[in-house]
Amino acid sequence: MPESHSVWNKGFVLVNLIFFLIFSNISFFYLYPLALKAMGTPNYMMGLVVGLFSAVTVISRPFMGKAVSRRGESPIILIGIFTVFMASLGYVFAHSVGLFTLLTRAVHGLGFSAFIAGSFSLVARTFPPTRRAQAYGVVGAALMSASALSPPIGETLIKKWGFSSLYLAACLSAAVAFVLMWTTRRRLLLPSKDQHTSGISYRKLIKDRSLFCVLLSTLIFAHCQSTVINFVALLAISRHSLSGSFFTYTFATAIFLLLAFANRIDRLGKRLFLRLSYPLLVLGLFLIPATLGGDFASLTAVMFGAALGLLFPVHNALAADHGSISEKAGVMSLFTATYDTGFVTGAMVSGWVAQQLGLDQLFVLTSALALGGFFGVLLAPINPQHSGNYQ
Repeated sequence: MPESHSVWNKGFVLVNLIFFLIFSNISFFYLYPLALKAMGTPNYMMGLVVGLFSAVTVISRPFMGKAVSRRGESPIILIGIFTVFMASLGYVFAHSVGLFTLLTRAVHGLGFSAFIAGSFSLVARTFPPTRRAQAYGVVGAALMSASALSPPIGETLIKKWGFSSLYLAACLSAAVAFVLMWTTRRRLLLPSKDQHTSGISYRKLIKDRSLFCVLLSTLIFAHCQSTVINFVALLAISRHSLSGSFFTYTFATAIFLLLAFANRIDRLGKRLFLRLSYPLLVLGLFLIPATLGGDFASLTAVMFGAALGLLFPVHNALAADHGSISEKAGVMSLFTATYDTGFVTGAMVSGWVAQQLGLDQLFVLTSALALGGFFGVLLAPINPQHSGNYQ
C-alpha cells in the first residue's frame, strides 16, 4: 500500500473488512451478560467473567507487541483471528460459569489482543505520516460500524434461535476474517521482515515525553468514551426515555467525520485538531444530563459524535508518528493497551462514581476530566519525530 493521495486501494479495503468482521465478533459479545444472567450467574461473578476479557486483553498487549516485532504482523494477525474463532466456538459449550467459561474468556481476550497488536502496527507501518489520520479514520469507521450493527443483529438472533446462534454468528465473522487474511495476505503488501527487530524497549518508548503525553490524552479520551457508552442508557431510563436515538446520532456523526474529514487532519495538522476537538468532548459530556430525553438531545449526541470522529484518528495517528519504523509494533501496542485501559476505567471507576454521587454528577465530573485533558494538550510538548521508511 504505497504512499499516494488516497489510502483507498484493494488491500486497504480488505484490511478494513477484516477489522469490521473481528469487531463484529467482539460486539456480538456485548450481549454476553444476557447469557450469564440466563445461567443464573450472580452479579459479582458476572462482572468477573465480563471483565476478564478486558483484563487479559490489556495485560497481554505489550507481549503481543514484542511478538509482532519479532515475527511480523501477518502471522500474529492470523494467530489472533484463529484464536478468536476457537474461543467463540467454546462459548457454545459453556452452559454454566466455571473454569471452562473463564478459560474461554481469557483465550478470547488473548486472540483479540494479538489481532489488535498486529493490525494497528500494520496500519502504522504501512502509511506515512501524511496519510495516517485518514487511514485510521477509515479504520475507526469500520470499528464503529461493527459496534453499531452487531448488537441489534445479535438481539434478533437470540430472540429467534437462542444464545447458541449468537455464538455461531461470532464464529462465522471470525472464520470469514481468517479466510480473507489467509488468502489475501500477500496482496496486502505487509511491511517487510527486515524492518522488524528482535526486541522492544517499552521503557525507552515511555520516556519519550511527547508519546507519554499522547498516551495520557488517549487514556482520558477512552475513559470519557467508555463512560458514555456504559452509562447513557441508565441515565436515559432515569429520565423515562430511551438511548437508542442518542447512539444513532452519535455513531452516524462519528462515522461521517471519520470517512469524510480525517484526510483534512493530515493536511491541516494533527495537534491542531487535537486541541480544537477537545472542547466538543467537554461540552458534549457536560450537556448530556441536561438534554438527554429532551428536545436538544440529538444536538448533544452530534456534538459528542463529532468529538469521537475527530479524536479517534487524531490520537491513533499521533501515536503512530512516534518511534522508528521498527518500533511501530511497540508504540501501537502501548497505545492500544492504553486505549483499552480507558475503556476499563470508564466502566469500573465511573460505575463507582455513579454509585456514590449519581449519574448526573458522573457526567459532570467526566466533563471536568475532559477539560483537564484539553488544558493538558494545550501545554503538552507533543512533537513526534518521524523516522523510518515506508513502502
